[in-house]
Amino acid sequence: MADSGSPNRPSRGSGSLTVHLADELDVYFNEVAHGRPVGFVASPKWKPRTDVYETDDELIVHMDIAGMRAEDFSVELNDGILKIAGERIARQQGKRHYHSMEVQIGPFERRFRLPVVVDPDSIRANYEQGFLEIRLTKQPPPPVTRASGAQSVRVT
Repeated sequence: MADSGSPNRPSRGSGSLTVHLADELDVYFNEVAHGRPVGFVASPKWKPRTDVYETDDELIVHMDIAGMRAEDFSVELNDGILKIAGERIARQQGKRHYHSMEVQIGPFERRFRLPVVVDPDSIRANYEQGFLEIRLTKQPPPPVTRASGAQSVRVT
């Protein structure tokens, strides 16, 4: 198969027609049609990768978000929904011509419905070495109460 790319750009495909066409379409829509480098995501908000897990005592949210400062984040807990927001600013050092752009910049927001009951006053957030970690102390679930007028049924 002949290379359909420009003479200055080697083919980026693996030789497979499907991979080659998909790669070239990506290049076209980013570089040619929009003047953007490959990998650019044109989204008003992006989503940093985040792990949510629990231990015996805590619920922990671990977000991979390098290149920021602790004051660049806002963390809110409201009605069992944890909201993490911020903005990663581009590092500017003169005019650049990107060949690839995979580090996303701009505003982001993540919302998580907490899977367990937590003490809202226990929320602690720490940003270190490119990771934001939020810890919340778990509480036992509230006791189950019957609604008034509920009927019990005997199973036979």
